[in-house]
Amino acid sequence: MAGEQNQEERFRLAIEASLDGFWEFDVGGAVAHYSPRWQAIAGFEPRDHSGSLEHWLERVHADDRPRLETELKALRAGKSRRMRSEHRLQDLHGLWRWVAVRAVAEHGGPDGEAGEVTRIAGSMTDQTERKMTDPLTGLPNRMYFIDHLERRLERARENETWDFAVLSLAIERFKMLNESLGYAGGDALLLEMASRLIDAMAECVAPTEPVIARVNGAEFLVCMEGVAGEQQAIVRARDVYEALREPFQWRRERVAPSAAMGLAQADEAYAHPEELMRDADSAMTEAKALGRGRLVCYSRGMRERAMARLKMEADLEQAIRTGELVLYYQPEIDLTTGSVAGFEALVRWQHRERGMIPPGEFIPLAEETGLILPLGDWGLTEACRQVAAWKSLPGAHWQSLRVSVNLSARQFGRPGLADHVAEVLEKTFVAADDLRLEVTESSLMSNPEAALETMEDLKALGVGLHMDDFGTGYSSLNHLHRYPFDTLKIDRSFIQGIADEEDSAEIVGTILELARSLEMDVVAEGIETAEQVERLKSLGCRLGQGYYFAKPMNTEAISEILVAANGPYCLPEVTRSA
Repeated sequence: MAGEQNQEERFRLAIEASLDGFWEFDVGGAVAHYSPRWQAIAGFEPRDHSGSLEHWLERVHADDRPRLETELKALRAGKSRRMRSEHRLQDLHGLWRWVAVRAVAEHGGPDGEAGEVTRIAGSMTDQTERKMTDPLTGLPNRMYFIDHLERRLERARENETWDFAVLSLAIERFKMLNESLGYAGGDALLLEMASRLIDAMAECVAPTEPVIARVNGAEFLVCMEGVAGEQQAIVRARDVYEALREPFQWRRERVAPSAAMGLAQADEAYAHPEELMRDADSAMTEAKALGRGRLVCYSRGMRERAMARLKMEADLEQAIRTGELVLYYQPEIDLTTGSVAGFEALVRWQHRERGMIPPGEFIPLAEETGLILPLGDWGLTEACRQVAAWKSLPGAHWQSLRVSVNLSARQFGRPGLADHVAEVLEKTFVAADDLRLEVTESSLMSNPEAALETMEDLKALGVGLHMDDFGTGYSSLNHLHRYPFDTLKIDRSFIQGIADEEDSAEIVGTILELARSLEMDVVAEGIETAEQVERLKSLGCRLGQGYYFAKPMNTEAISEILVAANGPYCLPEVTRSA
């Protein structure tokens, strides 16, 4: 139709007037025409050019070419009338550019729609900057970094000179900093970190410019040039770290950033850029596990450890679903009477191949991957279910049977925690007074106001709140004053020397006096000797737990103790271990 033809004519005129490249293909003559702007995008001298479609297709990335050829074939066959596609195009300098292509097919019939396709006309727009630039910082993104590293490896193989390394770094505790500063402040911090990286690398003398990319959230990659070996790369990385750790001011907040860094020196063993990036990232992951502000250089053993870690993550996810996790229970003892005052629930992993895996091996992994949330939900429900089962045992003589469950920082910080706990108590028919939730000081730090609100909601339910590992945090006294804990659990590090070190005894005595003034109970953790028990009793400590009384036990062993007890239940002497 005439209206449709006028629309296509306006489309062509608009293309010619824009900064887009114009191309058209004469189907009958099998000749393609490329405008000067099209040629410029492809890296040629700007000029009109006529030739075949191969002039274009031979420069398309091998992964993208089949799809583009299929789309062009559909236009030529009249199966589609319009096309829009994106692909990578290599220019004459060897650089990969991202382009967006639009096209319409013109038919030979009198109305412009019937008959065979005689001509295809379209445009090509350079999308490289949009596709390969991080929108927040303006730095290159992962896609650009891979492209750069691929060309850098090719040049190194040609020259047999491996004088570059990849540095992977992550701003530590960024989630907490982002929550503390607000999202605007978090963005400002990332912009500042990007600027500091640029300045730090600009001070380095190297024959080639370094490339810095923001690749994911608070993670950056740097291709460091002019480093002939690992030791030179380490010196350069330390300079970067010093630049990043300077205090950052946002409005009234002042924070001290730190970074975990992993370094991988390039060598002839690397065939693909992703391999070098993967190894730098593996080293950075190990740096995170070692503590704040660490730098780790990649070693060949890291790959095996990374694969083992991935397998353990998959196994743990399956274990949560299939019931490989079990709860063991360690008694809390009334030191005066020897009776059991309650139990602490402790998760164990009965692996189908490796046997029992201790929590220190899989809990940190669960925390890091987020699996701690389903794991924690399972543990809370299972502990309450078990309490209900124990209270229904034949011959039960107690009204209250208290169990303590540890909450991870992620669990504690999740919205609606009190509602979730209430649902679990209702579902398992357990009284709120039978449940104690243990919270570490670090769980309170990311969002103190939200933590206080959550604790008040839990107290309103009637659930007990224990501060776990008391004394290991830097502001425990402040948290005691502010938050509604009812019990302190003194960390085992203070109990170990209490029998023969006066300093330890004085510290524990001070904690007990403080707890009495705040009308709180105290549980001493990690008791291993009779001498420690006697010293704690002399100081007025009422409750304790540790291997002296019993190691964590499975549900069957606890059930036997409860059934055998008459009135207040006590541990049989044989369960104690020196």
